[in-house]
Order: sequence, then C-alpha cells, then structure tokens
Amino acid sequence: MSRPIIAIGGTYGQAPPTSAFPTLRRIFTNEGYVSKLEQSGASVILIPNTETNIDTLISLCDGLLLPGGPDIEPSLYHQERHPSCGKSDVESDTFQIALYHAAKKLEKPIMGICRGCQLINVAEGGTLFQDYMMRENHLIDHPDLAHFDKVSHLVTIQENTRLASILGSGEVGVNSLHHQCIDVLAPDFQCMARSNDGCIEAIECTTGHWVLAVQWHPESMDEGMLPLFKAFIEEARKRLSPV
Repeated sequence: MSRPIIAIGGTYGQAPPTSAFPTLRRIFTNEGYVSKLEQSGASVILIPNTETNIDTLISLCDGLLLPGGPDIEPSLYHQERHPSCGKSDVESDTFQIALYHAAKKLEKPIMGICRGCQLINVAEGGTLFQDYMMRENHLIDHPDLAHFDKVSHLVTIQENTRLASILGSGEVGVNSLHHQCIDVLAPDFQCMARSNDGCIEAIECTTGHWVLAVQWHPESMDEGMLPLFKAFIEEARKRLSPV
C-alpha cells in the first residue's frame, strides 16, 4: 500500500553557540511528529520557510501537519502585545499561515497540534488569549511541563464531532504544554473538546474541509493517541492517485 506524504511546516530556531554557524537560524521539527506519522503509515517531509512556490510544494504532498512552537505574533489577530506573550517569529507565522491556506485550497487534510491549533484559528479570523491566566476561569496549570508525556488533565470530547468518531466522546486524558489558548473561535469552526474549566482544547472545520486541531501534544503521549494520526493519514491516503 502506498504511503501518503505528509508535510510538516518548518519552524525557525536559533543555532546554538557551539554551532559552526551560530548567527544563522535552523529550520526544524520535533522527532515525535515524524515518528507518530511514520508509525501511522505516512512518509514525512519538512517544508522549509520560504516565500516562493508554496502552492507547488503543497501540491507534492497529501496532507499538512502544523506543529507546536513559539507564541504567535499578536498583530496577526489584531491585538497589542501583552507582557505575558512570549517571543514570536512572524516569518514562521506568516509562512505557516500561507501553507495552511494553500493546503486548504487544494483540499488537503490538515492537522494542527498545540501552536498549530492556535495558528489555524488565527488564519481563519479567530483570536487568542495571549496567556492562559487572562481567561476568566483558569483552574488548570498550563503548561504542565513535568508531565509532557503523561496525562495532565482531562478534556471532554463533544458527541457528533470528528474527534468523537476517532477517540470516542466523553472524557480523555491529555498533556498540556501551552500557555496560550483560543479566545474567539474562528467562523466556520466548532469546538470539539474542552477542559473542565471551559478552555477550548480541539477544533474542526464545519464547511466540509478535513481540518482537525488539538491543543495538547498527542505525539508525546502513548499509543492511545495514535488513532488521531491514523485518521489523518487515512484521509490523506484518499488523495493518493491510483497506481
């Protein structure tokens, strides 16, 4: 069986001082995304930050994953920067937003994880809380870095959502590596899961496009989260040309 090709949007990171090129940035992704995608039946490529040929690059792939990363530039959702907002890289933000729109235009399935979930919401006209503590209710510790690969808290998955068809409705345990979260949900999207203090933890597109995003990091958890990746890969496989 052919393996669909999943593109991961690259993120800029500064090279360490010990590098031969300490003043240059690196384009990277975490190995957890690659290993879970490959385990689920995909081949993976990393798309570097570029301003050219984005449509061509996306056309070579069968799906797009938007990964975690730094805070999103607040001006992209029409807000002034709050002191609680972390450092942003507007080049990575605008590049990954362009990737998202190119993939959606070509009807490629799209999965967002953590920052990727927030980025999709911003790309579609939604807004973010620049820090979780800015919410009226903030009963859960975000981020919970000590449990990066374990359950930190529960979320409740709504019935009759794509996420419920994958993981089942009701409560499921997730990790938490974010300090920002969705405030105003984008038009044409719905919430699929919330934490017990009301924070939006998963969203999906309601216009027929296969766009699914979660606020937690399933690539860092055990195989209980593998169905998320397998559902994504199965959708990408439908886009493969018959051999």
